[in-house]
Amino acid sequence: MTLIDIRGVSKTYNSNGSAVQALRGIDLSIDEGELVAMMGPSGSGKSTLLSILGAMNPPTTGTVLVDGIDLYGLSVEKRADFRHEYIGFVFQQLQLIPYLTAVENVLLPLAISKRPHREQEAMAFRALGRVGLEDKARRLPNQLSGGEQERVAVARAIVNEPPLILADEPTGSLDTQTGEEVMRLFQSLNEDGLTIVLVTHNPENTRFVGRTIRIRDGRIAP
Repeated sequence: MTLIDIRGVSKTYNSNGSAVQALRGIDLSIDEGELVAMMGPSGSGKSTLLSILGAMNPPTTGTVLVDGIDLYGLSVEKRADFRHEYIGFVFQQLQLIPYLTAVENVLLPLAISKRPHREQEAMAFRALGRVGLEDKARRLPNQLSGGEQERVAVARAIVNEPPLILADEPTGSLDTQTGEEVMRLFQSLNEDGLTIVLVTHNPENTRFVGRTIRIRDGRIAP
């Protein structure tokens, strides 16, 4: 079943009075349950496409359907609700709050939830358990290794139990062994049923995914 359907998506930015075309007529379908990598040189448009898919960056032209929902046919408020319900994000810079513990960082996406705090905390511990960090839930980020911090970021992305995870260079700042451990974690989550789309510059990461989409000059390369 198709989860993501992108048709005719282009994106043009205005840079110092000049038009810069980041994406040029992208057509792409991703099925439910896929683990997909998007690769391409710096400036190719892969991160722009990920942000458009994440309901954060309206395309200049084209449509983006996720689970049959036209993302940019929604109001700004409804798009925010959509992101909360459907998408978990793993950001390139992690964006962990340094003075919050691991479990407190994982709790952040639940801040607008109406669930009782005890239920929210149980969800956060469950998410940390899925990434193998339940025993380090009370540690601050600076008390964790780089790989463990990445796992906290993944736990934060899955705490809401969204069907789709988007990850931007999730192994970019990690050594080879730790990066492989994180990719195996994504494999495991994918086997549990999550659809995962990640941007990577590391060709080694393609060993862990089901499909690699190569982007060059704003287009999908053949």
